[in-house]
Amino acid sequence: MSAPSRFLQSLAQSLSTMMLYPREHPTWGKAVDASYSQLEVLVEEHPNPSFSFIGSDVIHGSTPLHDLRDWPWSQKLAEVGVQRLEFGDDVSRQDYETFLAEVLSRMVQAGVTSAPPTVPVNSRIRYGQVTVDEVKDGALLTIDRIKERTPVRGIAFGLSEEAAAMAWIQEQSGKSDVLPLVEADAVVRSLTVAMRGSSSMIIPLLRLKASDPYNAIHSINVSVLTMALAEAVGVGSRDVHEFGMAALLHDLGMARVPKELMAKPTELTDEERLIIERHPLDGARIILSSDKRLDIAAAVAYEHHLRPDGSGYPVRAIKRQPHFASRLVRICSVYNALRIPRAHRTSYSAEQAISFIVERAGREFDAELTRAFADMMRRLEPRITEVERDHAVHTPALGTTVIPDSELHH
Repeated sequence: MSAPSRFLQSLAQSLSTMMLYPREHPTWGKAVDASYSQLEVLVEEHPNPSFSFIGSDVIHGSTPLHDLRDWPWSQKLAEVGVQRLEFGDDVSRQDYETFLAEVLSRMVQAGVTSAPPTVPVNSRIRYGQVTVDEVKDGALLTIDRIKERTPVRGIAFGLSEEAAAMAWIQEQSGKSDVLPLVEADAVVRSLTVAMRGSSSMIIPLLRLKASDPYNAIHSINVSVLTMALAEAVGVGSRDVHEFGMAALLHDLGMARVPKELMAKPTELTDEERLIIERHPLDGARIILSSDKRLDIAAAVAYEHHLRPDGSGYPVRAIKRQPHFASRLVRICSVYNALRIPRAHRTSYSAEQAISFIVERAGREFDAELTRAFADMMRRLEPRITEVERDHAVHTPALGTTVIPDSELHH
């Protein structure tokens, strides 16, 4: 077992023991000592360690701890407001005991109140909820902060932070081939909250500003549409989240496309088109190299330009029907792409975009899912909100908003 896993197991064992004894009992102190010694070992091997508890996953830094998959304490910690946990290299035993006592207090109070106590944050131990906050000095901040967010036409906030986070995720993936999994999950969870900002579901779609990175805005919108459609066709809540993650990452490979091709205002050459058509394979490779359990997200990244019969690109020797999630994301991706203006055409209206997809049902899009999508969009039309943010997402390294024609290869 790795040092991060040994430490977390010792933390859980200490909390379990501390629940049984008063603070003045010698066993309490021994429990703290045992876990603190594991923390010292961990810090020596991994300076400034951090953990995230996302559903059934435990993540050390950006690496999932597979031996703690479905670890019951992951949910216990998240439920009392410890979804993200960071340690400095100078944590004292007293700091650690104070932290354990606070977590224990939250667990005891969990049955009395749904609101955990205020999060104490210091330079040595920081903990809180995983949230989408802001990009600063090249890093995404994920520790919970109190921040006012402006209501936007019926939803709780304008999703500017989510768009900036997605632009940062794509930039990091393009530079290092490493997917910031915790931050991507936080974006999907934040989108879910935005969709549930009232008594009925809302579909918040970001409007593209002139200086916005197209891929980030497109990915946010496709994720929202995909989760709405997945729920509409009866997909369970856990799978809805997984489909939302897959949709958010479906164009991750576009981070590998040269910026000059993304910004080219004229028709692409055959050679340039081939470069762009490599992005499904690049995206799938980045996702699988980050976590092989993201197999659905990798499949969607690879298959979202394939038709129901398996034709399209990437070209495969044996054609087969794409994964259900890929067929679902494809519809949502094309719809959102049509709604964006291009150099050679104006944007489609919502009804024009729906009709475009419906007319090609069975040939270019899954027929049953197309009917479900059209029904959903027309039924929920009063609750589809175009979000006009206060400011654009400024990420110069990610190029301009020009959309290559290959986005709509059918």
